Amino acid sequence: MGDIVFVELPKVGSEVTAGKTFGSVESVKAVSICYSPASGTVTETNGTLATSPETVNKDPHGSWMMKITLKNSAELDALLSSADYEKFVAEEGGH
Repeated sequence: MGDIVFVELPKVGSEVTAGKTFGSVESVKAVSICYSPASGTVTETNGTLATSPETVNKDPHGSWMMKITLKNSAELDALLSSADYEKFVAEEGGH
């Protein structure tokens, strides 16, 4: 994707739906859509990303984008663990 130069996040109080768009990440090469991992209400966004979007490049796993109050915690059961995600990316030819 390249170096991140802009991050668009939802407003606090907005509703997000699992699998639906909540924002975008722009790099020097492309714009990528971000999809919500679960449904709920946005309670906080990472304001650091508005002024320092490159934080995602330095610490992608630690650069959270939003916090939500879940509508249905069972949706989390369908998500990959960090280890499973890393394995998936490696198998797909990623990092």
